[in-house]
Amino acid sequence: MPPAPMPPPDIWLTNPHALITLGNIILLFCLLVLYVKNYEQIKSKFALGLIAFVILLLVQAFTSHPIAHFLWGFRSIYALGLLTLVSAWFEFVALAILLYISLRPE
Repeated sequence: MPPAPMPPPDIWLTNPHALITLGNIILLFCLLVLYVKNYEQIKSKFALGLIAFVILLLVQAFTSHPIAHFLWGFRSIYALGLLTLVSAWFEFVALAILLYISLRPE
């Protein structure tokens, strides 16, 4: 008798987490483009540090996306449950504020 199929991850956690993480990735790409343009203009180490910071956050966002977990073979990943969704939401709000501040003219 074949083994029973694994139950799907909690849809009520996976879908919002995937959307918020996708939003984080989009915000990070916007910040990356903005910081690369700034670096081309001013060539400062601070701007280069911001680029490195955003690239590392992009890696974190890609690896925390539920699709990446599924592709790497993890089927049951929500031991923390709602906390993963809350942390992704706080990251989204923080990145939105950072993008807003970065886009404001002086």
